[in-house]
Amino acid sequence: MSAAGRSHDDPQGPVGTLLGDAFAPEVAAHPGQSGFRLLATGLDAFTMRVALAESARRTLDLQYYIFHGDDTGALLSAALLQAADRGVRVRLLVDDLNLVGRDLLAAALDAHPRIEVRVFNPFTAGDRGALSRLVAFLRDSARLNRRMHNKSFIADGRLAIVGGRNVGNEYFDANRELGFGDLDVLAAGPIAEEIAGSFEAYWNSEATRSLRFLGIRRRGRRILRHFRVTLGKRLGTVESSEYAVRLRETDLARQLTSSHLELEWAKAQLIADEPAKAVLPAVHGGTQPRDFLALLAEEAVEEVILVSPYFVPGERGMTDLRKLCERGVRLRILTNSLAATDVALVHAGYSRYRHALLEMGAEIHELKPIVKPVRGVRPHLFSSARASLHAKTFVFDRRKVVIGSLNLDPRSFFLNTEIGLIIHSAVLCTQVESAFGELTGPSYSYRVLLSDAHGGRLEWRTEEDGAAVTYRSEPQAGLLRRLWAGIAGLLPIEGHL
Repeated sequence: MSAAGRSHDDPQGPVGTLLGDAFAPEVAAHPGQSGFRLLATGLDAFTMRVALAESARRTLDLQYYIFHGDDTGALLSAALLQAADRGVRVRLLVDDLNLVGRDLLAAALDAHPRIEVRVFNPFTAGDRGALSRLVAFLRDSARLNRRMHNKSFIADGRLAIVGGRNVGNEYFDANRELGFGDLDVLAAGPIAEEIAGSFEAYWNSEATRSLRFLGIRRRGRRILRHFRVTLGKRLGTVESSEYAVRLRETDLARQLTSSHLELEWAKAQLIADEPAKAVLPAVHGGTQPRDFLALLAEEAVEEVILVSPYFVPGERGMTDLRKLCERGVRLRILTNSLAATDVALVHAGYSRYRHALLEMGAEIHELKPIVKPVRGVRPHLFSSARASLHAKTFVFDRRKVVIGSLNLDPRSFFLNTEIGLIIHSAVLCTQVESAFGELTGPSYSYRVLLSDAHGGRLEWRTEEDGAAVTYRSEPQAGLLRRLWAGIAGLLPIEGHL
């Protein structure tokens, strides 16, 4: 599937019939339910986004915290341009924190008459440089510290992707040096309409601004022509690359080509913050996604699985988790090890709760920084050698699964806006649990325990080259990284992690 290999005159992509209309009879046949498909690999996640862009007939709405201008960003930009060329209205909403250095990309897309780019909670026109942004952040941190962390991709208001992935090579298996293990879900039916409604609220919120607010003026056809030329040269290289070959060879790509894509039908709920969260004072009573998670935990009777790359439960969260364990509910946690995390500061916040979590009976697994193939096969969420967990998903009693952008930390709870889905499906729960079981095995993770032989100190158990290994300090992290995490853990900054 090529984002740039067809003529601009082609009115519809090769999967247009499948995704545009084929699900309508199934939606009608499943009243009160929506259709879902997990997108566990980066290749599938990227393929599905391009498929939605190619199949859209009326609208494409994208909402992202990060939109890189790398290879996958270029391929997706080309798909958006082609959609706009055939008459689709495209709207791209990006959080301004990570737009620094990408103003030209935003301006080029915005120059198309059918594409509009807006930014959320922006810095001012005079704060576009890295240094000036830092000064502005220090001057107005109460506002600028609040960001739009939502990720959604919506086609025609009927199909949507929600999950943890931003737009960038490391999220879509295109970076062989570093891969973020993540999880998205494709949604069709009534829940997709609700996701579209959430996007609309953000698009029209008082925290959203046009590029003109940033001093980026529409420069018309000239910048767009230049962008097309530059993009075409880049795509010529990308589309003949090994990555493009891997995209075409996935099972999902073959299913799309053969017009055979099965969905799991189930009831679901949208949990999404209102955009006003980004402009209101800190709310310590919780927000909608956190409140829903707390309620699901209260209702659990057998098992709760928490997968979060950044895990800082806080005192309130610890109280909820302790009650869970006291009721006899099995609590299983997967997060990053210090060596695997991309934000050591957040790991420092997590580490202060680790001992207490183990004492209350929680099972803790930490992802290794290097993911080696087992019998020639890499785990489901990773294709790169260096790995970092980025998925945010939670399973309750094997009946309800939550997938979205919400990390289990104070920043997601009280500062950033978030979005997620609660899906009532034993089938999807089983699929997520299968991936969880794979990643928490000794080939890919450390099991963190309290040592009976060493006075209850922490130890990390795993296997290396088939032999059992035990570490008694943060494994593979390095002295300087451990020292920095230790110092950071003493700082009074938990509310901002």
